[in-house]
Amino acid sequence: MDVSISALWRLLLLNSLVFGIEICAAAGFTFVPPLLLKSGMEDSQMSLVLGIGPFIALFLVPAIGATSDQCQSSLGRRRPFILILSAGICLSLVFIPYGELIGNSLGGKPYAMSIITLGVVLLDCCTQACFTPMEALLADIYGNTDMSESSFLVYTFMVSLGGCVGYLLTAIDWENSVLALWVGGQEQAVFLLLFLLFAGSLGVTVFVAKEKVSGERDSQVTFTPHRRCRICDFVPRACLQSVIAFTRLIPKGLTNSIEAPFVLRRLQVAHFFMWAALFCYTMFFSDFVGEEVYHGRPHALVGSDERKLYDEGVRMGSFGLLIQCVMAAVFSMFLETVVKQIGERRTLQLSMALFTVAMTLLVFVRTPVMVVMMSALTGFASAAANSLPYTLVGAYHEKQEIFFAFDSPLTESLRSSGVGVHMAALDSSYFLAQIMLSALMGYIVHITHSVTTYITCAALLGVAACFSLSGIIVTEEDLQTIRTSRALTVLESPRRSQGKVRRSSSGKSHMSISMEMF
Repeated sequence: MDVSISALWRLLLLNSLVFGIEICAAAGFTFVPPLLLKSGMEDSQMSLVLGIGPFIALFLVPAIGATSDQCQSSLGRRRPFILILSAGICLSLVFIPYGELIGNSLGGKPYAMSIITLGVVLLDCCTQACFTPMEALLADIYGNTDMSESSFLVYTFMVSLGGCVGYLLTAIDWENSVLALWVGGQEQAVFLLLFLLFAGSLGVTVFVAKEKVSGERDSQVTFTPHRRCRICDFVPRACLQSVIAFTRLIPKGLTNSIEAPFVLRRLQVAHFFMWAALFCYTMFFSDFVGEEVYHGRPHALVGSDERKLYDEGVRMGSFGLLIQCVMAAVFSMFLETVVKQIGERRTLQLSMALFTVAMTLLVFVRTPVMVVMMSALTGFASAAANSLPYTLVGAYHEKQEIFFAFDSPLTESLRSSGVGVHMAALDSSYFLAQIMLSALMGYIVHITHSVTTYITCAALLGVAACFSLSGIIVTEEDLQTIRTSRALTVLESPRRSQGKVRRSSSGKSHMSISMEMF
């Protein structure tokens, strides 16, 4: 990246929040599936709980994108939503580790499970949704500059770095540490560290960078370390009216996502399959390693050999995901060079091809060494999926007259839409991928009686991603190729029709002669 040290430092500070979000997501959701299984849930029940958060986010995020585009708070367009969603993350980091304690004090196990489930849903929904205003914030600041691509590469690096720290925290055995003894257990120790790291990263992003208001599109970052923050800057004056207005924007946001322009629809399909493949790997990987590689059982008695093997496998799975994030961070630094050599489309296809190879090998060779090696190979796909699609959306938005007016005239509604709406439309595919897996994978595993199904499905979805990526639009030449192809199809249609008429006419004459013979 051809970026000065000062500009790179500013980008790192601005992206500190995604570092904190990914720490919480990586560490939290490594603990959550085993935690739910240990509590007595079946695989199908667990997968449904994991699907509630993305389902809510699917409806919430388009409205956030549309509302933030019009927001004129003195904190800017995106940061009010970042603060609200961050509050939900902080609550979830308390509910998950202490849900059992709070529930037992209220009345027993049903209350405990309800609080833990609420914490899981909050963590899942808010971490997923918080990425969208962050992506829009980067597009606001760097969208029409020569640092547009670099900003999302740094974003990817910080996401990967956050994943590294999150998985590292879960790979460490905290059971006998001083912190665990002080706060009440391993989970409580990890979630306390998550809370502190997230609060610090949130403070850096919110208080260091200053946004401009909605009317000033070409905003630049202004750093104000001593900026005074007031609650009234981002709390609406009329809360009831704001809630009603926000609720009305939910169907509008969904309509914007569904009725996306042609180029964005193609990218959405590819984005869906890419993240379906990646989620099928990351969401269930620790359970796969615990059961299939280490031959442990999550429902075994506490202290038994099978339970110890399962816990050891979960830690190895966390280590594999840590290796993936390390490699993703490394790949993100070279991604721009690869894109310059082979282009965005082939870079994405190459990354998913390597991912598919890794999953296929893991199905047939299930050893701890293979877990680490194949996890490293998936890092390229993670780096590419976290940056290049969003770079393309930014490019589409900057040249709306070319890309968005391809198959229909550019409407006033589309012309006035901010980049937040388009980022939310792309993220809808991300949420749909997670919802689909959460709804189906538990039942598929229940039918097949093997958690290897998770990895098999990941490989098949990787193949689908490679094929769907061949249809995405990257340059204006791609649009011209499609125009030419459509024009040829239109020209060939009358010829085919004429040919059918001639054949039918000759058939009719033939039949007439035959009838006359009779």
